[in-house]
Amino acid sequence: MTTSFDFNRAPFNSLNTAERDRVAAALDVAYYAAGSVIQQQGEVVDALLVVMKGLVREAGESGFYGCFDVLDSKSLLSGNACCTLHAQEDTLLWHIRRDVAMKISDANSQFAAFFYADVARKLAALSQPVQELQPRVADAVLHTPCWLAENATVMDAARLMKRAHSRAVLVREAEGVGIFTQSDLRNVVVDGLDANHEAIYRHLKRPLICVKAEDDLHHAMLLMMRHSVQRLVVLEGDEVCGVLEQVELMSAFYNNANNPRGITAQIGRANHPDALLAAVKSTQQLIRTLHGNGMKITLLAELVGEIRQRLFSRLFTLLAPPEMLPHVCLLVLGSEGRGEQILNTDQDNALIIEDGYQHPDLERVCSEFNQQLITFGYPPCPGMVMVSNPQWRQSVAGYKRQINAWTSSASSENVMHMAIWLDARPVCGQLALFEGLRQYLQQDLGDNAAFLSRFALPIEQFSPPINLFSRLIATAGPDKDALDIKKGGIFPVVHGLRSLALQYGIDECNSYQRIQRLSDTGHLNESFGRDLAESLAFLQGLQLKAGLLNQAMDKPVDHLIDPAALTTLERELLKDTLSVVKQFRQLISHHFKLGML
Repeated sequence: MTTSFDFNRAPFNSLNTAERDRVAAALDVAYYAAGSVIQQQGEVVDALLVVMKGLVREAGESGFYGCFDVLDSKSLLSGNACCTLHAQEDTLLWHIRRDVAMKISDANSQFAAFFYADVARKLAALSQPVQELQPRVADAVLHTPCWLAENATVMDAARLMKRAHSRAVLVREAEGVGIFTQSDLRNVVVDGLDANHEAIYRHLKRPLICVKAEDDLHHAMLLMMRHSVQRLVVLEGDEVCGVLEQVELMSAFYNNANNPRGITAQIGRANHPDALLAAVKSTQQLIRTLHGNGMKITLLAELVGEIRQRLFSRLFTLLAPPEMLPHVCLLVLGSEGRGEQILNTDQDNALIIEDGYQHPDLERVCSEFNQQLITFGYPPCPGMVMVSNPQWRQSVAGYKRQINAWTSSASSENVMHMAIWLDARPVCGQLALFEGLRQYLQQDLGDNAAFLSRFALPIEQFSPPINLFSRLIATAGPDKDALDIKKGGIFPVVHGLRSLALQYGIDECNSYQRIQRLSDTGHLNESFGRDLAESLAFLQGLQLKAGLLNQAMDKPVDHLIDPAALTTLERELLKDTLSVVKQFRQLISHHFKLGML
């Protein structure tokens, strides 16, 4: 019997040879007739149960477990059954003695993580081996920090840089630490200042752009791109331990094919819209490479979002006459605006126009912008949420009237448009135009409880998929339905967070930043916030994995996954994350009193 036990399935694939031998020696097999009770909720558990053959149903949730699934995994650590299980059909189960499984858990943290009740802890622990392979800032070549006194001169800095072969020096002042670089030295010379007498403190850059020594190197790259700097100050705790230069970062693990900084430089050099296509293709290859290397989904989305922001901004500036840019503001909306879009999907964009401003080329520029994005692989928005549509190309006064209309009547269309607007991010032009409208929205909405409830209502639009998911695992064949991971998992989380952010005046549009702000302000339980963030990241990771697979097979990118095609570990984690989504839907429903609508 023990020879057929598959140690390549999670969580047993984390066991070493000795641990596998201990499990094999502790294995027993039990038969359960169809309809019989396998365990009752609350009873003492003396074995870890794994399905060998047949089908098991979880009472209450209508959840099903098939071949090689671990039953009621959380009960191993607690020692008491968390649910009642029935044999849906004649079933054979492997029994692994609990004392043996617990001893292995004590010595093997990866095996133990599978049984955690805390979803965030479980997801974080199970992803740890992959994350440990990611290069850290501390792994790169770091320059020893060079320090100067506050009363030092520019010449003192130049001599220290030459002596230490450094491109920057640090100066500690009463108000903090500043940095002086080779670029600053060049500017002093060009401006004709006397370096022997010029005080260095007048030329320091503050605040420092810092990164932690334990951070992922990709995060360091993201910071360099976001702040347009060539070096970062590295911290251990609160102390400066080194300086990471761009050249050392690039040589640490990037090559010409997957260099984010190289892609943004390519975008910056483009002098014609068609010249941006190469950067689009490089970005697609970068996504495949970094995902294959196990990069965290949140960091990957941030990195790609930063590149795309540069792409959209550069495209618009190439198309628009220079005199137009101070009078308009280009926005990206939806998942692109939230910074959570990785693969190319339908474009969502808008343009704010300064009141009273007109330009004969405005309509042409907007039309060409959307058409050019189509050639880059961004399909047109089915709802026409694009700058070529006059509804999404309005003056400040026009958008104020639009906002008034959205908030005065919570129709499904108005709610959808408001949701799209709330995820807006400015990428080009006069950013103050957007800031003014964002403040106006909060003033216009006020304490409109009726609108807020109607706004949150769409989370009830799609039934919780956990039951459907369980049934899918129990069936087989080419005709079984797929699970829409966006409708069933991602959308309820994203829109629920959007609704809470709207109510509490939170400006952040990224879902993870919304979770953090809601937790910091006491509007969301901190522990549940961690579960929610990890669950959303897992669901978005499955979405990306399925999308990349579709791309490889030249199929359209959609949001459908086949649960039966997932690994045992992925199915277990999907059940956990969908349970968190269900809890969040219930929280939103109760908070906004959706049952009364």
